[in-house]
Amino acid sequence: MNIDKLPDECLLYIFNLFNTFGTLLNCAAVCERWKYLVLERLHNVKYLTDSLEKDAYPASYTMFFKDDELERLEQLKWFPRLKILDVERTLDNDFISNVEVKGLQFKCDYFIDLEDVICHNSSLEMLAIKEVSNFFANEIQGPKMKQLFVTSIVSEFASCARYFPNLQRLHIERYDRSPFDDEFYVGPVLEKLEILEICFYLDLYGELEHYHGFSLADHCPHLKSAFHYIQTDQDFHVNSGIKNHFLEDLVLQFHENQNWSVLRRILSKYPNLKHLAVRGGEAISDRNIPELLELLPRIILIDIRYSRKVTEKSTEYIDQYCGRHNRSISFYYQKWPKITKKWPQLSAKRVRIGRGFDFMKYCFLRNHNRLPILLDPDQ
Repeated sequence: MNIDKLPDECLLYIFNLFNTFGTLLNCAAVCERWKYLVLERLHNVKYLTDSLEKDAYPASYTMFFKDDELERLEQLKWFPRLKILDVERTLDNDFISNVEVKGLQFKCDYFIDLEDVICHNSSLEMLAIKEVSNFFANEIQGPKMKQLFVTSIVSEFASCARYFPNLQRLHIERYDRSPFDDEFYVGPVLEKLEILEICFYLDLYGELEHYHGFSLADHCPHLKSAFHYIQTDQDFHVNSGIKNHFLEDLVLQFHENQNWSVLRRILSKYPNLKHLAVRGGEAISDRNIPELLELLPRIILIDIRYSRKVTEKSTEYIDQYCGRHNRSISFYYQKWPKITKKWPQLSAKRVRIGRGFDFMKYCFLRNHNRLPILLDPDQ
Protein backbone atom coordinates (compact mmCIF):
# COMPACT_ATOMS: atom_id res chain seq x y z
CA MET A 1 0.00 0.00 0.00
CA ASN A 2 1.18 3.51 -0.83
CA ILE A 3 2.03 5.36 2.37
CA ASP A 4 -0.09 8.31 1.20
CA LYS A 5 -3.15 6.06 1.35
CA LEU A 6 -2.67 5.14 4.99
CA PRO A 7 -5.46 6.46 7.24
CA ASP A 8 -4.66 9.25 9.69
CA GLU A 9 -4.67 6.95 12.70
CA CYS A 10 -1.98 4.75 11.13
CA LEU A 11 0.24 7.69 10.27
CA LEU A 12 -0.25 9.14 13.73
CA TYR A 13 0.72 5.79 15.24
CA ILE A 14 3.94 5.90 13.21
CA PHE A 15 4.67 9.50 14.20
CA ASN A 16 4.16 8.58 17.85
CA LEU A 17 7.11 6.20 17.51
CA PHE A 18 9.43 9.11 16.66
CA ASN A 19 10.93 11.09 19.54
CA THR A 20 13.39 13.33 17.69
CA PHE A 21 12.28 16.80 16.64
CA GLY A 22 14.35 16.86 13.45
CA THR A 23 12.72 13.70 12.12
CA LEU A 24 9.24 15.06 12.73
CA LEU A 25 10.14 18.41 11.17
CA ASN A 26 11.11 16.54 8.01
CA CYS A 27 7.82 14.66 8.09
CA ALA A 28 5.88 17.91 8.53
CA ALA A 29 7.49 19.31 5.38
CA VAL A 30 6.04 16.55 3.18
CA CYS A 31 2.50 17.95 2.91
CA GLU A 32 -0.18 19.79 4.88
CA ARG A 33 -1.82 16.55 5.98
CA TRP A 34 1.42 15.26 7.47
CA LYS A 35 2.10 18.62 9.08
CA TYR A 36 -1.30 18.51 10.77
CA LEU A 37 -0.62 15.00 12.11
CA VAL A 38 2.87 15.97 13.29
CA LEU A 39 1.35 18.90 15.18
CA GLU A 40 -1.09 16.50 16.78
CA ARG A 41 1.82 14.24 17.75
CA LEU A 42 3.74 17.16 19.29
CA HIS A 43 0.67 18.37 21.17
CA ASN A 44 1.37 15.80 23.91
CA VAL A 45 5.04 16.76 24.37
CA LYS A 46 5.75 18.20 27.82
CA TYR A 47 9.54 17.86 28.00
CA LEU A 48 12.06 19.01 25.40
CA THR A 49 15.76 18.16 25.74
CA ASP A 50 19.06 17.79 23.91
CA SER A 51 20.31 15.25 26.46
CA LEU A 52 21.73 11.92 25.35
CA GLU A 53 20.19 10.12 28.36
CA LYS A 54 17.14 8.97 26.46
CA ASP A 55 16.12 6.44 29.09
CA ALA A 56 16.00 9.10 31.82
CA TYR A 57 12.80 10.79 30.64
CA PRO A 58 9.10 9.88 30.44
CA ALA A 59 9.07 8.35 26.96
CA SER A 60 5.59 9.34 25.80
CA TYR A 61 5.98 12.98 26.76
CA THR A 62 9.58 13.77 25.78
CA MET A 63 11.05 15.09 22.54
CA PHE A 64 14.77 15.21 21.76
CA PHE A 65 16.43 17.86 19.61
CA LYS A 66 19.92 18.52 18.25
CA ASP A 67 22.08 21.57 18.84
CA ASP A 68 20.99 23.50 15.77
CA GLU A 69 17.25 22.90 16.05
CA LEU A 70 16.37 25.35 18.80
CA GLU A 71 17.91 28.67 17.82
CA ARG A 72 14.73 30.75 17.89
CA LEU A 73 11.75 31.05 20.18
CA GLU A 74 9.49 30.48 17.17
CA GLN A 75 10.47 26.81 17.17
CA LEU A 76 8.63 26.33 20.46
CA LYS A 77 5.30 27.00 18.75
CA TRP A 78 5.41 23.33 17.76
CA PHE A 79 5.02 22.40 21.45
CA PRO A 80 1.86 24.07 22.83
CA ARG A 81 1.92 22.02 26.06
CA LEU A 82 5.66 22.25 26.73
CA LYS A 83 6.43 22.44 30.47
CA ILE A 84 10.14 21.76 30.96
CA LEU A 85 13.05 22.67 28.69
CA ASP A 86 16.20 20.69 29.56
CA VAL A 87 19.34 21.87 27.77
CA GLU A 88 22.97 20.76 28.06
CA ARG A 89 24.42 23.49 25.85
CA THR A 90 24.66 27.26 26.00
CA LEU A 91 21.60 29.19 24.87
CA ASP A 92 21.30 32.89 24.14
CA ASN A 93 20.54 34.86 27.33
CA ASP A 94 17.62 36.60 25.65
CA PHE A 95 16.17 33.21 24.74
CA ILE A 96 16.55 32.00 28.33
CA SER A 97 14.87 35.11 29.75
CA ASN A 98 11.85 34.93 27.47
CA VAL A 99 11.10 31.26 26.94
CA GLU A 100 7.64 30.55 28.38
CA VAL A 101 7.93 27.26 30.24
CA LYS A 102 7.32 26.21 33.82
CA GLY A 103 10.69 24.52 34.17
CA LEU A 104 14.21 25.30 32.95
CA GLN A 105 16.84 22.64 33.43
CA PHE A 106 20.47 23.46 32.69
CA LYS A 107 23.39 21.08 32.96
CA CYS A 108 24.61 21.69 36.48
CA ASP A 109 28.32 20.99 36.04
CA TYR A 110 29.27 24.04 34.02
CA PHE A 111 28.82 27.75 34.57
CA ILE A 112 26.22 29.81 32.71
CA ASP A 113 26.87 33.54 33.01
CA LEU A 114 23.48 34.95 33.95
CA GLU A 115 24.63 37.30 36.70
CA ASP A 116 23.64 40.40 34.71
CA VAL A 117 20.42 38.87 33.40
CA ILE A 118 17.27 39.41 35.44
CA CYS A 119 14.50 36.90 34.80
CA HIS A 120 10.95 38.24 35.04
CA ASN A 121 9.24 35.18 33.62
CA SER A 122 5.73 34.81 35.00
CA SER A 123 5.52 31.15 33.91
CA LEU A 124 8.83 29.92 35.37
CA GLU A 125 8.37 27.88 38.57
CA MET A 126 11.13 25.24 38.44
CA LEU A 127 14.83 25.83 37.82
CA ALA A 128 17.96 23.66 37.80
CA ILE A 129 21.14 25.70 37.45
CA LYS A 130 24.74 25.61 38.60
CA GLU A 131 24.92 28.70 40.81
CA VAL A 132 22.73 31.10 42.74
CA SER A 133 22.52 34.39 40.85
CA ASN A 134 20.41 37.50 40.38
CA PHE A 135 18.84 35.79 37.39
CA PHE A 136 16.27 34.17 39.68
CA ALA A 137 17.22 35.28 43.21
CA ASN A 138 15.31 38.55 43.09
CA GLU A 139 12.11 40.02 44.47
CA ILE A 140 10.11 39.48 41.28
CA GLN A 141 11.14 36.02 40.07
CA GLY A 142 12.03 34.48 43.44
CA PRO A 143 8.49 34.30 44.88
CA LYS A 144 7.34 32.45 41.75
CA MET A 145 9.85 29.63 42.25
CA LYS A 146 8.52 26.33 43.57
CA GLN A 147 11.52 24.08 42.83
CA LEU A 148 15.25 24.75 42.86
CA PHE A 149 18.07 22.36 42.02
CA VAL A 150 21.22 24.39 42.54
CA THR A 151 24.90 24.16 43.41
CA SER A 152 25.19 25.91 46.77
CA ILE A 153 25.88 25.41 50.47
CA VAL A 154 23.70 26.04 53.50
CA SER A 155 25.11 29.45 54.42
CA GLU A 156 25.06 30.72 50.84
CA PHE A 157 21.47 29.68 50.31
CA ALA A 158 20.54 31.31 53.63
CA SER A 159 21.68 34.67 52.27
CA CYS A 160 19.09 34.57 49.47
CA ALA A 161 16.36 32.35 50.96
CA ARG A 162 14.16 35.40 51.57
CA TYR A 163 13.42 35.50 47.85
CA PHE A 164 11.80 32.04 47.87
CA PRO A 165 8.81 32.05 50.24
CA ASN A 166 6.83 29.65 48.04
CA LEU A 167 9.52 27.03 47.49
CA GLN A 168 8.18 23.47 47.72
CA ARG A 169 11.27 21.45 46.77
CA LEU A 170 14.90 22.39 47.30
CA HIS A 171 17.94 20.41 46.19
CA ILE A 172 21.30 21.94 47.08
CA GLU A 173 24.55 20.17 46.37
CA ARG A 174 28.24 20.84 46.13
CA TYR A 175 30.86 18.44 44.84
CA ASP A 176 34.38 19.78 45.16
CA ARG A 177 38.01 18.69 45.18
CA SER A 178 39.14 20.87 48.06
CA PRO A 179 37.57 21.58 51.46
CA PHE A 180 34.97 24.33 51.65
CA ASP A 181 33.59 26.16 54.66
CA ASP A 182 29.95 26.31 55.59
CA GLU A 183 27.93 27.70 58.49
CA PHE A 184 24.61 27.07 60.22
CA TYR A 185 21.50 28.21 58.41
CA VAL A 186 20.58 31.75 59.44
CA GLY A 187 17.66 32.64 57.24
CA PRO A 188 13.88 32.80 57.10
CA VAL A 189 11.50 29.95 57.78
CA LEU A 190 10.54 28.13 54.58
CA GLU A 191 6.90 27.51 55.38
CA LYS A 192 5.91 25.74 52.16
CA LEU A 193 8.94 23.50 51.64
CA GLU A 194 7.92 19.83 51.46
CA ILE A 195 10.98 18.12 49.94
CA LEU A 196 14.59 18.88 50.91
CA GLU A 197 17.70 17.20 49.46
CA ILE A 198 21.20 18.18 50.60
CA CYS A 199 24.33 16.56 49.17
CA PHE A 200 27.84 17.82 49.96
CA TYR A 201 30.77 15.78 48.72
CA LEU A 202 34.54 16.23 48.72
CA ASP A 203 36.38 14.35 45.99
CA LEU A 204 39.91 12.88 45.91
CA TYR A 205 39.52 10.78 49.05
CA GLY A 206 38.86 13.79 51.25
CA GLU A 207 36.15 14.31 53.79
CA LEU A 208 34.32 17.30 55.20
CA GLU A 209 34.65 18.38 58.79
CA HIS A 210 31.08 19.60 59.16
CA TYR A 211 27.49 19.13 58.10
CA HIS A 212 24.90 21.86 58.65
CA GLY A 213 22.03 20.39 56.67
CA PHE A 214 19.82 19.81 59.69
CA SER A 215 19.98 23.47 60.68
CA LEU A 216 18.29 24.22 57.35
CA ALA A 217 15.77 21.41 57.80
CA ASP A 218 14.85 22.87 61.20
CA HIS A 219 13.57 25.97 59.38
CA CYS A 220 11.14 23.92 57.27
CA PRO A 221 8.25 23.22 59.66
CA HIS A 222 6.06 21.43 57.10
CA LEU A 223 8.79 19.31 55.56
CA LYS A 224 7.48 15.89 54.49
CA SER A 225 10.52 14.28 52.85
CA ALA A 226 14.28 14.71 53.24
CA PHE A 227 17.49 13.29 51.76
CA HIS A 228 20.80 13.98 53.52
CA TYR A 229 24.14 12.90 52.06
CA ILE A 230 26.66 13.28 54.88
CA GLN A 231 30.40 13.03 54.28
CA THR A 232 31.99 13.48 57.66
CA ASP A 233 32.97 11.21 60.52
CA GLN A 234 32.92 14.15 62.93
CA ASP A 235 30.15 14.56 65.51
CA PHE A 236 28.07 17.26 63.82
CA HIS A 237 25.35 19.35 65.45
CA VAL A 238 21.78 18.06 65.49
CA ASN A 239 19.22 19.93 67.58
CA SER A 240 17.05 17.10 68.86
CA GLY A 241 14.91 19.63 70.72
CA ILE A 242 13.32 20.81 67.47
CA LYS A 243 10.70 18.30 66.33
CA ASN A 244 9.03 17.96 62.95
CA HIS A 245 5.75 16.06 63.13
CA PHE A 246 5.12 16.24 59.37
CA LEU A 247 8.22 14.41 58.12
CA GLU A 248 7.33 10.94 56.84
CA ASP A 249 10.21 10.03 54.49
CA LEU A 250 13.90 10.20 55.41
CA VAL A 251 17.03 9.00 53.62
CA LEU A 252 20.39 9.26 55.41
CA GLN A 253 23.37 8.35 53.26
CA PHE A 254 26.65 8.31 55.18
CA HIS A 255 29.95 8.37 53.32
CA GLU A 256 31.92 8.00 56.56
CA ASN A 257 31.24 6.02 59.71
CA GLN A 258 28.92 7.54 62.27
CA ASN A 259 27.73 6.19 65.60
CA TRP A 260 24.31 5.45 67.01
CA SER A 261 24.28 8.55 69.22
CA VAL A 262 24.24 10.78 66.12
CA LEU A 263 21.56 8.69 64.43
CA ARG A 264 19.48 8.68 67.63
CA ARG A 265 19.50 12.48 67.77
CA ILE A 266 18.38 12.65 64.15
CA LEU A 267 15.57 10.11 64.45
CA SER A 268 14.25 11.62 67.68
CA LYS A 269 13.41 14.77 65.71
CA TYR A 270 10.86 12.97 63.53
CA PRO A 271 8.41 10.97 65.69
CA ASN A 272 5.90 10.44 62.84
CA LEU A 273 8.41 9.04 60.37
CA LYS A 274 7.01 6.24 58.18
CA HIS A 275 9.82 5.43 55.73
CA LEU A 276 13.49 5.34 56.73
CA ALA A 277 16.60 4.48 54.73
CA VAL A 278 20.07 4.48 56.31
CA ARG A 279 22.93 3.77 53.92
CA GLY A 280 26.66 3.55 54.54
CA GLY A 281 28.66 3.59 57.73
CA GLU A 282 28.06 1.49 60.83
CA ALA A 283 25.72 3.74 62.79
CA ILE A 284 23.21 1.01 63.45
CA SER A 285 23.44 -2.56 64.75
CA ASP A 286 21.14 -5.26 66.11
CA ARG A 287 21.17 -3.81 69.60
CA ASN A 288 19.86 -0.45 68.32
CA ILE A 289 16.73 -1.84 66.66
CA PRO A 290 14.53 -1.88 69.82
CA GLU A 291 15.30 1.77 70.53
CA LEU A 292 14.74 2.68 66.88
CA LEU A 293 11.22 1.23 67.05
CA GLU A 294 10.54 3.19 70.23
CA LEU A 295 11.70 6.41 68.59
CA LEU A 296 9.57 5.80 65.49
CA PRO A 297 6.17 4.44 66.55
CA ARG A 298 4.66 4.98 63.06
CA ILE A 299 7.45 3.43 60.99
CA ILE A 300 6.32 0.97 58.26
CA LEU A 301 9.43 0.70 56.03
CA ILE A 302 13.05 0.38 57.18
CA ASP A 303 15.80 0.07 54.57
CA ILE A 304 19.20 -0.55 56.16
CA ARG A 305 20.57 -2.96 53.56
CA TYR A 306 24.10 -1.58 53.79
CA SER A 307 24.43 -1.78 57.58
CA ARG A 308 26.92 -4.56 58.18
CA LYS A 309 26.18 -4.90 61.89
CA VAL A 310 22.52 -5.80 61.37
CA THR A 311 21.68 -9.51 61.15
CA GLU A 312 18.78 -11.94 61.14
CA LYS A 313 18.32 -11.24 64.87
CA SER A 314 16.77 -7.88 64.01
CA THR A 315 14.30 -9.50 61.63
CA GLU A 316 13.21 -11.89 64.39
CA TYR A 317 12.86 -9.05 66.88
CA ILE A 318 10.77 -6.94 64.48
CA ASP A 319 8.50 -9.90 63.68
CA GLN A 320 7.88 -10.42 67.40
CA TYR A 321 7.37 -6.68 67.92
CA CYS A 322 4.78 -6.53 65.13
CA GLY A 323 2.98 -9.54 66.58
CA ARG A 324 2.76 -7.94 70.02
CA HIS A 325 1.62 -4.55 68.70
CA ASN A 326 -0.52 -5.69 65.75
CA ARG A 327 1.64 -3.80 63.27
CA SER A 328 3.26 -4.42 59.90
CA ILE A 329 6.82 -3.24 59.22
CA SER A 330 8.78 -3.98 56.05
CA PHE A 331 12.39 -4.50 57.10
CA TYR A 332 15.35 -4.89 54.73
CA TYR A 333 18.84 -5.42 56.10
CA GLN A 334 20.71 -7.39 53.42
CA LYS A 335 21.94 -6.13 50.07
CA TRP A 336 20.14 -8.60 47.87
CA PRO A 337 16.41 -8.22 48.62
CA LYS A 338 14.51 -6.09 46.11
CA ILE A 339 12.24 -3.69 47.93
CA THR A 340 10.24 -3.10 44.76
CA LYS A 341 8.74 -6.60 44.98
CA LYS A 342 6.65 -5.51 47.95
CA TRP A 343 6.77 -1.79 47.17
CA PRO A 344 6.20 -1.67 43.38
CA GLN A 345 5.43 2.04 43.48
CA LEU A 346 9.11 2.73 44.26
CA SER A 347 11.72 2.91 41.52
CA ALA A 348 15.50 2.75 41.42
CA LYS A 349 15.67 3.81 37.78
CA ARG A 350 17.66 6.93 37.00
CA VAL A 351 15.42 9.80 35.82
CA ARG A 352 16.16 13.45 35.13
CA ILE A 353 12.49 14.43 35.19
CA GLY A 354 9.98 12.65 37.41
CA ARG A 355 6.26 12.75 36.64
CA GLY A 356 4.59 13.57 39.92
CA PHE A 357 5.72 15.36 43.07
CA ASP A 358 6.64 12.04 44.65
CA PHE A 359 9.76 11.71 46.82
CA MET A 360 9.17 8.06 47.65
CA LYS A 361 8.89 7.03 44.02
CA TYR A 362 11.82 8.99 42.64
CA CYS A 363 14.22 9.57 45.56
CA PHE A 364 13.90 6.96 48.29
CA LEU A 365 15.82 4.17 46.54
CA ARG A 366 18.28 6.46 44.74
CA ASN A 367 21.91 7.17 45.40
CA HIS A 368 22.82 10.80 46.11
CA ASN A 369 24.14 11.36 42.58
CA ARG A 370 21.10 9.85 40.86
CA LEU A 371 18.34 12.02 42.26
CA PRO A 372 15.91 13.55 39.75
CA ILE A 373 16.65 17.09 38.68
CA LEU A 374 13.05 18.27 38.52
CA LEU A 375 9.74 16.73 39.57
CA ASP A 376 6.73 17.64 37.47
CA PRO A 377 3.87 17.96 40.00
CA ASP A 378 1.13 17.85 37.34
CA GLN A 379 1.06 14.45 35.71
